[in-house]
Amino acid sequence: MVAVGVDVSKGKSTVAVVGEGKKILQKPFDVTHNKVNLAELTEFVKKYEDVCVAMEHTGVYYQVVAETLSKAGISVSVVNPVLINEYGNNSLRKVKTDKKDSMKIARYALDNRNDLRNYSTSDVLRDSLKSFVRQFNFEDKTLTSHKNRLNALLERSFPGIDGFFNGATKTSGHQKLIDFVIRFWHNDCVSSLSLAKFTEKYRKFCKKNNYNFCENIAKEIHALSRNNITTMQRNDLTEMLVADAARQVLSISVRVEKLRSKMIELAKQLPEFDTVASFYGVGETIAAKLIGEIGDVRRFESKWSLVAYAGVDPGKNDSGKKVSISGSISRAGDALIRKFAYQVVEVHLLKSPVDEPLYQFLDKKRSEGKNYYVYMTAACNKFLRMYYGRVKEFMDAVPEISTNVSDSHECITSCDFGKDTTTFTCRQDKAMLESNLSGLQDFAYTNSAVGYTPCDNLARVGI
Repeated sequence: MVAVGVDVSKGKSTVAVVGEGKKILQKPFDVTHNKVNLAELTEFVKKYEDVCVAMEHTGVYYQVVAETLSKAGISVSVVNPVLINEYGNNSLRKVKTDKKDSMKIARYALDNRNDLRNYSTSDVLRDSLKSFVRQFNFEDKTLTSHKNRLNALLERSFPGIDGFFNGATKTSGHQKLIDFVIRFWHNDCVSSLSLAKFTEKYRKFCKKNNYNFCENIAKEIHALSRNNITTMQRNDLTEMLVADAARQVLSISVRVEKLRSKMIELAKQLPEFDTVASFYGVGETIAAKLIGEIGDVRRFESKWSLVAYAGVDPGKNDSGKKVSISGSISRAGDALIRKFAYQVVEVHLLKSPVDEPLYQFLDKKRSEGKNYYVYMTAACNKFLRMYYGRVKEFMDAVPEISTNVSDSHECITSCDFGKDTTTFTCRQDKAMLESNLSGLQDFAYTNSAVGYTPCDNLARVGI
């Protein structure tokens, strides 16, 4: 066997080739990430027989190399950087260069040839969903930061105003408190008005922004403003700080809701969406996030593989007379999956659904005297195992759909699962020509702008 180690970085990779007996067949050399150089790398790798290419799963930089080689029919494995980092540290010298790393990756691939798994290119829909999940999470964190900053400013310019409005956000991204602060950005904007005049302005504000008007709320806000003590004066500088901060929150909130809508729309096109959403405590947003981060659950060998991928697998640290039952979790996996699983478990903790197996497990651990961190982590572990079992069972029951190329168009075969029958529809769509279609990636795909052409490229495994 010949192992090719690729140390990937932004814009370029360093490649080294090692053969049996860890003999160096090719000293490390650099490859730029462009069509010409990657095509040359493909031809270079194909010269070797029984070859495997290995690289680290670092950010998004590895994808262009992995997908190029994989589509050329070359065996490619993408390895967790933690495994590479802990391999072969048998030298007192601490040398870290791209050349050394490429050699290290090649030797790792050679020693672990039987444990390496082939890289599979993700389909277009799942890849897009994951990108939306990541972007949504980033924008949502940014929104929280801006809200916290706005609340700090309001404590100085209009103390207590946030207590009159709930935190509900419309699908458009608007929130009553934010819209109110843009209009009445300082306590004196209300206290300087008579009750009747403010009530009328508040009524017009609610009508313009499609909010419910309550005269009692207007009276309470006016009374609050007359009794408040502010630490920021009503001037242009304060208006710039508070009103502009509110507009910034509104702008990000609108974007977050647009991302949420598109993320859910994409997730609903995947066959397992309803199964994931059927878990207690998993709404449409969390279901889309879980599917986007976990991907096709069938890529994991077992439920323990998914648990390890999420980094919630408990460790063990025994030495001599010291025997530990379990240690802290590894945290070496996908942090977002841990976050989403925790949110699901938190719903169980707050709602206490006694008929739900996950809550029963959670309550059992809590009754045993476990601390909060231990029983919440154990419940996250349990949820991911349940997720794997239920979703994989459904996905295994989904019939495989073949996708063939006919008349230079992608033949997209989708199916509709009825109670007793399954209806197949074949669609030819030029817009999907360059898509990497496989299986049910475009389940329930619709596009009213193209014509549908029936053909004979229908196949169903197991019938």
